[in-house]
Amino acid sequence: MGTWSVVVLPALVGWLAAPESTVGWFSAVSLASAIWFLGHGQSVGAGGVAISLTPLLLLGVFVYITQRFARRLAATQRLRVGPGDWSRVAQWGVVPGFLVGYALVSALFALFTLGGPATPGVAAVLGSLLVPLAALGFVLLRPDDEEAPAFVRTWFRRGPTWLPSVWRTGWRAAGLLLAVGLVVVAVQLVVSWSAVADIQGQYGANVGALVVITLAQLALLGNAATWALSFLAGPGFQVALGSTIAPAGAHPGLLPLVPALGALPQAADYPGAVYAVLLVPVALGAWVGRRVDAELEFFGDLGARVRATAVAAVIAVAVVVAVTALGTGAVGVDRLSAVGPHLWSFAAALTAEVVGGALLYLGARVLLEHRGQSGSEQSPGSQEGPDNPTATADED
Repeated sequence: MGTWSVVVLPALVGWLAAPESTVGWFSAVSLASAIWFLGHGQSVGAGGVAISLTPLLLLGVFVYITQRFARRLAATQRLRVGPGDWSRVAQWGVVPGFLVGYALVSALFALFTLGGPATPGVAAVLGSLLVPLAALGFVLLRPDDEEAPAFVRTWFRRGPTWLPSVWRTGWRAAGLLLAVGLVVVAVQLVVSWSAVADIQGQYGANVGALVVITLAQLALLGNAATWALSFLAGPGFQVALGSTIAPAGAHPGLLPLVPALGALPQAADYPGAVYAVLLVPVALGAWVGRRVDAELEFFGDLGARVRATAVAAVIAVAVVVAVTALGTGAVGVDRLSAVGPHLWSFAAALTAEVVGGALLYLGARVLLEHRGQSGSEQSPGSQEGPDNPTATADED
């Protein structure tokens, strides 16, 4: 119910702020329930139009709220059964019970959408389990945490010894990549604020309606962060079919009257120097390599060192691409049937840049270490021969 209130309350505020509306309050609740499913990564149909673009910031809020409940449940159950039985109870009680309970609540919310202006797909109830699964993952999949269930630690022990540390580094790198995209979006919004405000002013909405409009745009900030990251990676993104915004140039075309889209660059061809932005994901990849090298000791095993660095970078890219896939989709028909980055080209480019940056850092470190060892082996104090004063004194 905590996640549902996040969308129901603004919907009711919008309904109250529109006294000229001819629909009842239940229509607002029904629409909010449909948005609840949309925020769970599910498609929603509205008047023959399919909407499949997930508001990523809303999804993040849902996962955060759910993981708070899951964490409290896990802590309570662990205290109740004790550390010895915690793994069994978590695997066969907490995890399935939490998912079944969430599915039942999801089915109830699906009933609220019947007869409303928008309805989720047939498989939306099962698909909405994406959120509790992600929440349980954040709570339980902690291989370095002694309070994590034993079966989780067993899973990770089946892999290389460096896997737990690399797992943690990969997730941190994914968060850093998305944070960089969000910073780019924030800077662009500040720079283009006058254009955004001009479009907002054309709405002529009252305060309550403006609050709802603002919240709806905030929910899409996470999507914009993945767009910015795709721009930094090279492939760019589209806001409508036939449009493109990439380092080669911006050709946004005719856009919907959404205030935040006023921050998009105007049509222009960019000079080749703009491709320098590709160095940003490469630098983030180098950060991954540095973190892996700082946290782990490989005792001269270069193969394990390379594998650990590459796996950490791949985990980061996989998380970002999965999030981007959720935030890419349709918000209408025709030109609005595909909004967001071109997923496969974005995945390929980001993988090459982040993994490449991580391995470049590793290669530079190995080269410096090799030179350092060579220098110490050839230092004058360690050499013997006729020109070595120490050796001559021994002979005398």
